[in-house]
Amino acid sequence: MKPRKLLCSHFWSIQQRAEFSIEDLTDRLRNNKPVFRALQAKSDNIAPGETKERWTRILGLLGSGVHPSAQAILACKELFSKEPYSLASLSRAHMGHLLKMHGLRSTLFRRKKLKYKARLILEMDKAIVREGGVGNLSTDSLRNACHIRGLNSSHLTNQGMRDWLQQWIDVSQNIDANTYSLLLHCPILFAYNHPQNWVLIY
Repeated sequence: MKPRKLLCSHFWSIQQRAEFSIEDLTDRLRNNKPVFRALQAKSDNIAPGETKERWTRILGLLGSGVHPSAQAILACKELFSKEPYSLASLSRAHMGHLLKMHGLRSTLFRRKKLKYKARLILEMDKAIVREGGVGNLSTDSLRNACHIRGLNSSHLTNQGMRDWLQQWIDVSQNIDANTYSLLLHCPILFAYNHPQNWVLIY
């Protein structure tokens, strides 16, 4: 009657797997706007200077419907290792939406769960690099990798998925435990305005 809730995924048909994957991502994407608004709200806490100007440009790009480059994001990496965007600096509401954006329940030990999720994604990124990079991934692996990272890849070509995933990898290769927060916000930085995601939520 309700295979998504009552059956293990091993018993789902191919069609059900595709449908449930889209439903799952749609639920997650509804948290993108609250997370983006939280990033905007805390930008006033950044000390004046070149980094604030760079970050303001990034928020402006996202607000106008485009995405920043990996290089532009890395230039603002320090903001995610301390105030205002480190995991220790995020409000409970911000962490709650961030958890849901990554498909996790917003319950107790939010910060600990976010650290675990960031570490898991980072290890998957490292495995992709070890195995020869995004160019060696099969179509199914590419789609799964994009889905995990918050992108609806249903109608993207293999090259489109590789190009998007490579941008992500370019950032994640510069992530460590002090900047887990940046990795967790990458679905906003790289996919907030992606047409394939907007199709699901609008």
